[in-house]
Amino acid sequence: MVIIDDHQVFAELLGEVLVARGLDVVGIHRTLDGGMAAVAERTPDLVVLDHRLPGDTGASSVRALKRRSPSTRVLMLTAADERAVLLEAMNAGCDGFVTKRQDIAEVLAAVAAVLRGDTPISPDMAGALIARRPGPLGGDLTARESEVLQLIGAGRSNQHVAQELGISVNTVRNHVQHILAKLGAHSQLEAVAIASRMGLLRSSRDGVIRPL
Repeated sequence: MVIIDDHQVFAELLGEVLVARGLDVVGIHRTLDGGMAAVAERTPDLVVLDHRLPGDTGASSVRALKRRSPSTRVLMLTAADERAVLLEAMNAGCDGFVTKRQDIAEVLAAVAAVLRGDTPISPDMAGALIARRPGPLGGDLTARESEVLQLIGAGRSNQHVAQELGISVNTVRNHVQHILAKLGAHSQLEAVAIASRMGLLRSSRDGVIRPL
């Protein structure tokens, strides 16, 4: 794991907590250039990335990291709590988004979720998206997002969804992030539960798929 955050004290304290939890932190960097060099060298499973870095912000940072190491997952951990920042990060391919307003337990849960393939979003940010979105919950899902949701509800992994729909895993993750935001969920499991309660998941017999 690599941490990229220009607040050195915060980054070092976070690194100590993660190491104490048994996670391997191979580098802490204050700039995107330094972080990308470490990513290229070590190809970590996860980068914990601040939104505001010297010379770079948000989507540009995520895209740069993904180009350097497509298999590395990116969790944005930031003090920025604007809806636009979340949407920008999601559209850039960020794999999770948590604000620094959350306590350390929430941050650790988000790290664990990203590492197991989920796409967590801070509860405060998910709530903001719901409050600002008109219409019924889930009513703005696109046709492709609905397809992805059906497959996730049937227990398919992101890899299997990608194979069945003929798209990349990164594209699946982007769809999943949009689904989470539109359903106000912080994980795939919660999204399936919400979708099931609302009757958005259907089996081949048009029966509701139960939550996993």
